[in-house]
Amino acid sequence: MKLGIFLKFVLFFVLLAIVLGAGGLYVYKKYRQEHYEAVASAQLATAVVGSAGILDQALTISGKAAGEALALYSMFPFVLCVELTSVEDTSVRWPPLPCDIIKEEKYPLDYSGVLAHGGSLRIYVSHQWVKEQVDSEVEIGFVALSIFLVLFVVGSGFVFRRVVGYPVSFLIRNLHNVSQDLSKQESIKKLTRDEIGELTDALNGLLQRIRGYQIELVRLANTDGLTGIYNRRTFFAKGEELLETPGARYFFMLIDLDYFKSVNDSYGHAVGDVVLELVGQMLQGAVRTGGTRLSDVVGRLGGEEFGVLLVAGDIETAMSIAERVRETLQNMVVETGGDPLTITGSFGLAELVPGESLDALYQRADQACYEAKDHGRNRVEVASA
Repeated sequence: MKLGIFLKFVLFFVLLAIVLGAGGLYVYKKYRQEHYEAVASAQLATAVVGSAGILDQALTISGKAAGEALALYSMFPFVLCVELTSVEDTSVRWPPLPCDIIKEEKYPLDYSGVLAHGGSLRIYVSHQWVKEQVDSEVEIGFVALSIFLVLFVVGSGFVFRRVVGYPVSFLIRNLHNVSQDLSKQESIKKLTRDEIGELTDALNGLLQRIRGYQIELVRLANTDGLTGIYNRRTFFAKGEELLETPGARYFFMLIDLDYFKSVNDSYGHAVGDVVLELVGQMLQGAVRTGGTRLSDVVGRLGGEEFGVLLVAGDIETAMSIAERVRETLQNMVVETGGDPLTITGSFGLAELVPGESLDALYQRADQACYEAKDHGRNRVEVASA
């Protein structure tokens, strides 16, 4: 069974209260027992000193008179038995029975040297009386302590729930809600200015970093790492979404850079990467400033091959866009640290026909691109329907 922090807190304080209460009652009971034993001893010492003259006089009269004098100690509820022993070793008791036969638990108090004619006085005090006095007080103390501990636990629980439990529960609920959709730019409300508030700030900072990482991961998954435009997978996924829009004419423009292998061989892959990056940037800007819609899709399909899915009113407009892109590419100059480098590309353009898939459209644009290469490169060829 899972125990919440609040329940653990309550159980801890209940156990703590039980331990402290039991220990406190034990200490209090020992203290009060010693107190009542001291009270009995003090009262008897006073009584013995006060009655010494009476006992001396009674002893000179008779043993019976001495027994009646000892009966004066019956006024003390804790006295079980009194035994007077003279110097002649004669004993007088009250009650007139041997004290040893009294079964009740007791302890003796001896008083010597208080009688004028010598002898000693032994008084047996009842343990039961001491226990009853202590128990009566402990019962009252137990009830009072129980009430205090209940109020303490309830009060501590209320304070804990208010100060710790509620803010923590609020933090957990909000963190759970926010974590369901990290794309929402929401933060967790800060309720307190203590350590829980600092934890809230730390979690909000962590959420912001996670959102940043999530955005970056989505970007890396959807774009080509070198050029920054869509990668092949995302290009075709976005293209499928675009083709679902009815009432428009779609054109696939495929560009394959001419003699790109020789660029890598002659200038190195670092320059080749620069070329690919510049072409990607050019294509991204060209289709968005050449009269097409922002919904056009641009991507690097692999190696030196790029694709653009255009939305245009007719084949002439699409052809004009392709020619403009070709000319822009032809006029690009790439700095190599030596002789400037110019780049050209072969273009294949295909219009989507009813019922045709995007993959089939790509295959026709690819065939047109091969025809452009066969016809001398750096040109645009339109695929047949």
